[in-house]
Amino acid sequence: MVAQAPCIREIVLSHGRYVWRLLRYLGVAERDLDDVCQDVFTTVHRKLGDLADEGLRPWLRTICVNHAKNYRRRARHHREMLVDEMPEPVVSASQEEGLELAEAQRCLLTLLDRLDEDWRAIFVLHRVEDLPMEQVAKIVGCSLSTAYLRYQRACAGLENALVNT
Repeated sequence: MVAQAPCIREIVLSHGRYVWRLLRYLGVAERDLDDVCQDVFTTVHRKLGDLADEGLRPWLRTICVNHAKNYRRRARHHREMLVDEMPEPVVSASQEEGLELAEAQRCLLTLLDRLDEDWRAIFVLHRVEDLPMEQVAKIVGCSLSTAYLRYQRACAGLENALVNT
């Protein structure tokens, strides 16, 4: 008996938060995440019949990497005027821990924004998503040695950016 492919609704419900988070780490601006997530799931729906034996999550990762890459290419041509600083929100003491985590995440995203997009994808997939480098190389479409080289350069770039902030 052949296993039936999951329906798009099940996929969105079970993987929506993962896709949103991965796209954010791959450089999609928060204001555009809903649209890019929708694009990802539109692609998933359109190509659901192409789902290979390796499983849904690796397939989703590849789709997310491709959509994030396309987004960042388009974003290079669209510049926005940003304010210097956002006003500080008023928070209670019980929210401090959550704010520290949010600040650390914001800091990481700022540092990741300084990386070359190929370096960033490899760093996020290997270090944040904890994928083996062999799988990362396959997802981004490069050789294993190139993936390791890009990862080393990403780490050096992040270290340099951290020192210079």
